[in-house]
Amino acid sequence: MAEQHPAPSRRPARDDGLTLGRPDPASAPTAPPESLLYRAPELGSVAQLSARAAVVRLNPRQSAIGSLFVTGSRGAAWEDVSRVTGAQSVHREQIGTAVQTAGGRPLVGYVNRDAVVVLRHVRLLRRALFIAGQGPLTVQAFDGSAVAVAGSLGDGRRTVLTLLRIGSVLELRAESVPREWDDGQIWREFGFSMTIGLGRR
Repeated sequence: MAEQHPAPSRRPARDDGLTLGRPDPASAPTAPPESLLYRAPELGSVAQLSARAAVVRLNPRQSAIGSLFVTGSRGAAWEDVSRVTGAQSVHREQIGTAVQTAGGRPLVGYVNRDAVVVLRHVRLLRRALFIAGQGPLTVQAFDGSAVAVAGSLGDGRRTVLTLLRIGSVLELRAESVPREWDDGQIWREFGFSMTIGLGRR
């Protein structure tokens, strides 16, 4: 009579945090990009950005509803998810390529003297920047949450406010450049290369 051996256990291996073989990429959960961010103040929780507190983040609702208004800038630049780039001054002088939304409005552009980001279509946006004029910059969301940053700094520098989309949230960061730099120098410093002659949706 043949010797019988007990059937191998069908219990799943205990997951103790170690890698138990090669994971299946299709079944591995993907963390949203915004979940990997370090903590930052939410828009509306601080009144003003400074060199020591230069970052504020919009929550998912603030990042997706209505429009984001930036008051006090002399110019804005943008880059969409296809790396199409353009810029416009407060006087409507434009270079590069405008990104048109499905509703026919520019994704980033000026309304009167305010730079406006259309948040309904924010997933088209990769990043934007706003160059301070003579006075402070103010950013306001649909719910009234706002933050300000000084436009000209005492050490001969000018504020540039960068806007970055990370997953479903927007992050604002106050940077500075030499006050005498023109817009072209600022665009190059932040890696904006204007896209010329492309038709957009």
